[in-house]
Amino acid sequence: MATPLTVVNAGAAELRLRPSRAPEYARESRALVRLARAQTGPRDALLQTIVDAALELCCAGSAGISLVEELDGNRYFRWLAVAGQVAGLRGKLTAWRDCPCGIALEMQESLLLVDPMQTFDALCGGPVPVTEGLVVPIETDGAPLGAIWVMSHADSCRFEREDVRLLSSLSAVAGSALTLANARDEKANDSRQRDEFIAMLSHELLGPMGPIDNAVTAARSYCAGNENAEALLGIAQRQILRLRTLMDDLLDAVRLQHGKLRLDIRNVSLKEIAADAMASVHEGLVKRQQTLTVAGLDKDITLQGDYVRLSQVIANLLSNSVRYTPAGGHIQLNAMCENDGNTVTIAVWDNGKGIPSEDLSSVCNLFVQSRASAKEASGGLGIGLAVVKRIVELHHGALDIASAGAGKGTTVTVRLPIRCEPTAAGDDNSGSNAAQAVKTIHILLVDDCEDALRSLSTVLALDGHSVETADCGETALSRLASRKPDVVILDIGLPDMDGYEVARAIRQDEALKDIFLVALSGYADETDRMRAIAAGFNAYMTKPLSIGTLRAVLAGWK
Repeated sequence: MATPLTVVNAGAAELRLRPSRAPEYARESRALVRLARAQTGPRDALLQTIVDAALELCCAGSAGISLVEELDGNRYFRWLAVAGQVAGLRGKLTAWRDCPCGIALEMQESLLLVDPMQTFDALCGGPVPVTEGLVVPIETDGAPLGAIWVMSHADSCRFEREDVRLLSSLSAVAGSALTLANARDEKANDSRQRDEFIAMLSHELLGPMGPIDNAVTAARSYCAGNENAEALLGIAQRQILRLRTLMDDLLDAVRLQHGKLRLDIRNVSLKEIAADAMASVHEGLVKRQQTLTVAGLDKDITLQGDYVRLSQVIANLLSNSVRYTPAGGHIQLNAMCENDGNTVTIAVWDNGKGIPSEDLSSVCNLFVQSRASAKEASGGLGIGLAVVKRIVELHHGALDIASAGAGKGTTVTVRLPIRCEPTAAGDDNSGSNAAQAVKTIHILLVDDCEDALRSLSTVLALDGHSVETADCGETALSRLASRKPDVVILDIGLPDMDGYEVARAIRQDEALKDIFLVALSGYADETDRMRAIAAGFNAYMTKPLSIGTLRAVLAGWK
């Protein structure tokens, strides 16, 4: 059997002796245009486009790209893209020493292999015999990536110098395209891992915050009349709220990246939305002795939208103005109907630090802050405006940010279409029943976290409710067998049977099917919410549990 080097030398000599057809620049140009378009798509599709071009341009029986892969300390070639008569061998793995591609990369030159099955056992046993092969290495900046090759399966198909030129051209494109695709895939993988980490971190941090908040709420009730204790507990509660806001922003950033921001659209009152937003920044206004003036909300405006998300929009804009406007500064919130009453314009103006002109185009990008913001100790995470912009866009609106420069204030304008449906009698535009009187009810609280059980049960008891607790699904079902509660607040992540299983068991019991079930979960994804509703829950709440929101849910029960 001839040695690989003998075959290589023989192929080089043969190639020099063979006549070559004239260059086919027109066909080559069309193929390169297809490759340029494919570079924006998936890596596998890009490789296949290159291989298809090689098969066509060289009139070969088969073509492929084999890339270097390291397994257990040894180098192999993986046939990642294949076309023609050996297309069924896609994914084939060949050891470096047994593959003609290895010789091409080691010698850094193109190889014509005549009757290669006599030398390379790896080519034997395929679906068709290989009479000739042409291999061209793929390299980028001296780094060997693999090789592009074509095969002949009949004596009538012989390769020549024009085929070498065409494959070399495709090899150069493949090398550059693979470098870009690898960088893009690595960036996407890094982004995915970052998003998964942020979601996991937020979930883990939000879990303990609920018991802390509930414990502080209960402690304030016990410390009524003790001004010092109430003041200190007030500080703790404000800082918990700040942490929760940061965690919610991080989760919203992940949802934004993956297109998972969802809206609960209904008729809403802009006046009530603005009132909630202003209440959220009231303390900051007082602390910094700032003045907030409001215009255009004397007469209410009803539009279709997500009450919570639109409140988030206005609260975020007001919060930014409070944060970046000096003490004693002035902030304005203006609303007006335009376009014959079909559009509402909401503008937040301040005389604060402003935004440098070079930063205006990027301040709505995720994790981006203006230079002025970055210097602030309470500058945030650079998430809020990106989320606000996306919420506005999901409402088919537009957001605009204007500033004359650093130190010259900022105006943020939101334009939303006014579209509303006839409102049913008694419909609550605000989506909140918090103002209703809370009924005294019997509650079963189920959570495997002892701190969460004790803190939340204490708060509910202080509200006048009768509360029982259980730390697992089996104990909960046992409690239900002896005494039927009005409401069950059920943690999803239980140790024995999860909350979905417990909910389904409750709904299957004819005597318990009218119990009001509230799911409590650390995950805020829409798929988790839908899964809970399918399991039989009436309401879905995320951690850390907002006691105000829970009170509203309980107030609206029956």
